[in-house]
Amino acid sequence: METKPGVRAQTLDRALDVLDVLADGQPRTSHQIADAAGLHRSIVYRILRTLEDRQLARRTAEGRYTLGLGLLVLSRTVLGDAQARLHEVLGELADTVGATAFFAVPRGGQVVAVVTAEPDRRRAAVAYQPWTRAPLDRGACGLAIQSTGPAHPDERPEVGWARQTGYVRTVGEIHAGLTEIAAPVRLAHGAAGSVAVVFVPGDVDEDRAAEAVRRTAIRLTQPESEVWEL
Repeated sequence: METKPGVRAQTLDRALDVLDVLADGQPRTSHQIADAAGLHRSIVYRILRTLEDRQLARRTAEGRYTLGLGLLVLSRTVLGDAQARLHEVLGELADTVGATAFFAVPRGGQVVAVVTAEPDRRRAAVAYQPWTRAPLDRGACGLAIQSTGPAHPDERPEVGWARQTGYVRTVGEIHAGLTEIAAPVRLAHGAAGSVAVVFVPGDVDEDRAAEAVRRTAIRLTQPESEVWEL
């Protein structure tokens, strides 16, 4: 494991590494989890037993481990009614653009879609599942999030474009053949996320989509947004 600076609770740090491995939703054996987390198997076994007791992890009928329902309680505490309100806002964006909309946040070197919404059923749309992950340095969502930070010489040109225009567009970087338009959402205490739409090129008016995404990002930005009032 890479040495991590500062004073840390080692056992907790290791438990969070285990949860991070399970976060993609793929059931794994304890040996697979140990290998992915870079931890000794006996340590992972004790962590998994503790997580099971707290219902933060569970064993499938095949003896593999996945995330437990206890995490729903924790996430509800964090989001409150904001998740339902956020889904409403994304639904309005999806219907306006005619494309699937989602809200994503950074997680380490990745960006994770936490809430998604498709347009009304009369329109065909790209299926995009919650908790879908993508690299932070590829795709419009990650680049939009990067644009909330200071400029640096090695950043992609699209990041600077996002700072100037309020949005960024990429094609085929995450999913082959799909266009993604995203805008940064500046949250409280310096945190950042992004709101985006994804669609097949030619299916929507991209200028109209970019403006709708940009307006939604402004709407979601703290402290003015009503969405985050818990």
